[in-house]
Amino acid sequence: MNGFLTEQGARAVADRYPETYGSIVPWIREAAAAGDWTRVGKFTNLAAALRAAGLDEVVQEILDSGAPGCNAEDLVEILGEVGGGSAVACLFRVAERSVSEDAPAYWLCQKVIASLGEIGTPQALECLRRMTASSWADVVRWHTAVELEIEEELGFDEDRMLA
Repeated sequence: MNGFLTEQGARAVADRYPETYGSIVPWIREAAAAGDWTRVGKFTNLAAALRAAGLDEVVQEILDSGAPGCNAEDLVEILGEVGGGSAVACLFRVAERSVSEDAPAYWLCQKVIASLGEIGTPQALECLRRMTASSWADVVRWHTAVELEIEEELGFDEDRMLA
């Protein structure tokens, strides 16, 4: 299981090893508990392609733990793909926690913004609106405004923001 995993490839793995369907989420938990972030990454990517039940909960647990060494950006993207409404609060907490350490490009915050936009529920959109407040860094506010398509409404100067 190296490189990009398509849904078809994931199903081929799971068909060859049928225990994967029922075991992948516990395997992710075990790998996370052991701090084996490489295995966590491989298993979460496989589980995402399989749309494994319980994946969103285990990813939220990992993100909420703030475990050093985990690839939070990938996990945030996975929540955007599979998490639905249950992931919104966790994603917002990730952004709140990381904004002070994420400068100057705010990559993790940008992933959160994209994931909240992908989820698109009223709660997700409300979190995005909150991220346009002046208490957030300008770059975060800009990317959030673009996601919400309200950058002109908020008076952002695109040239200044992208300089």
